[in-house]
Amino acid sequence: MGTPYATFFIPANPTSLNDSWTAYLLALFAGLIYAMGAILGKRGLELGSGQLRTVILSNLILSLCFLPHLFIAPGWPDINELATGACLGSIFLLSQVLLFRALQAGDASMVSPLMGIKSVLVAAFLVVFGLSSQPITAETWLAALLAAVAVALIGWPSKTGQTNWKGIGLAILSAASFSLLDSLVPHFSHQSNPIRMLFCIFGSLGVLTLLLVPWAEHPIFRRSLPCDRWAWSSGSLIALQAVLMSMAVACYRIPTEVNIVYSTRGFWTVLLVAWAGAHLGLHEGNLARSTKLRRVLGSLLLGIGILLIA
Repeated sequence: MGTPYATFFIPANPTSLNDSWTAYLLALFAGLIYAMGAILGKRGLELGSGQLRTVILSNLILSLCFLPHLFIAPGWPDINELATGACLGSIFLLSQVLLFRALQAGDASMVSPLMGIKSVLVAAFLVVFGLSSQPITAETWLAALLAAVAVALIGWPSKTGQTNWKGIGLAILSAASFSLLDSLVPHFSHQSNPIRMLFCIFGSLGVLTLLLVPWAEHPIFRRSLPCDRWAWSSGSLIALQAVLMSMAVACYRIPTEVNIVYSTRGFWTVLLVAWAGAHLGLHEGNLARSTKLRRVLGSLLLGIGILLIA
């Protein structure tokens, strides 16, 4: 019943060129969708949608997206898979909370590009834990270095402004947490079944997220206020991009390269803020031209990194 779906997402050779391009496309579309979700989420936070409430809404939508995986994957999860999924789901929950706190503290066009440091951290975690199935090439390390330089350009404050250390710090912590997750998921996914492991991770995420409901700032499923429309739209888009990115990471054993492609979300976010930020009413829509140009330059460096590993 589920064979065609599973066959499409689980490559016969996860390191071959053709299979790699599938992973890159998944990451590229995930980056674009994330940029739209981050901007809408930032607007919702500015209107008072509630940071924890937005996290809960996004996570519950995401968990529902992975519910069918239980019936698609062959066999049922055993206790070890459920325990591993719970641990990885906990890391994802922490990462999401840090991400939305960063969006609340800083500009979306600053936070999203800063998350590009994931490519550096994933490569580092793979080496530290000995989880890489193949040597990380010099081109990949150079691309990761370019991502680090881009982070410096994007986070640099304007002449009249101050460095938003809180937003930068939360974004980097979120990136580190997501990086740890992305370095571990391919390893554990291919010890069992990637589709089944994704169900365990995001099923656990849904259960853990329900524990946060009593602390939500507003009713989770409320749709009556203007900020609710932004929260629902952002939550749905963030969930969709997480589905695509999770497939790219779990089913293809090239997490560093996938994250470099995913770093384009910073470029998309900067462009979307410059194009539609003021129209959407975002405070950052009125940033100084020099700040916008610097963030574009940093995002372009990430693009060069993508070409190096393509």
